[in-house]
Amino acid sequence: MTRHTARASRTGLAIIGLILLLGAGAVLARGRSAAPSVLGSPHAPLLTHGQAQYPVTNSWAWPVAAAASFLIAVLALWWMAAQTRTGTVRRLPLEPDRLHGTTTLRADAATSALTDELNSHPGIRAADAILHGSPATPGLRLGVTAENRADPGLIRAGIENEALPHLRDALEQDKIPTVARLQFSRAFDRHLT
Repeated sequence: MTRHTARASRTGLAIIGLILLLGAGAVLARGRSAAPSVLGSPHAPLLTHGQAQYPVTNSWAWPVAAAASFLIAVLALWWMAAQTRTGTVRRLPLEPDRLHGTTTLRADAATSALTDELNSHPGIRAADAILHGSPATPGLRLGVTAENRADPGLIRAGIENEALPHLRDALEQDKIPTVARLQFSRAFDRHLT
């Protein structure tokens, strides 16, 4: 999930939550006779006889209800599909001059080389990496699990001074915006391997 998708999801959930909260407040107010002139008596039916018979007397009401339900279902499916988009880059163009051919690199080959280099570092137990954004200007999400007694400064120096410059050189990029998450292994895991 990208930041934009997460922001849109939070906004949509906040709107739905507000609508449900207002509906619950109206039901509670009607049950407590808070505004009988607006909401009606708590003992009266919610729909009058004329309102209940409205769909029977107007044949267009059910097709409109079906169309509205279909629209809500399509929006819900679109929202669910948007949650799965990560913006992951699959292929990277390396040759800007198309007259001499096209050179592309699979993004997982670049990230595998990066994680292999990081995994060979003595203080790092595991690493994973994903390139995201646009193929022309990718960003990097990096996750590193270090030994519990490893020096964070040495780990960071290894990432910044060795691994990331190698990736930038391989991708022919001056800079790659990187978000790195560093965590440490549990103490009792240290001597098991």
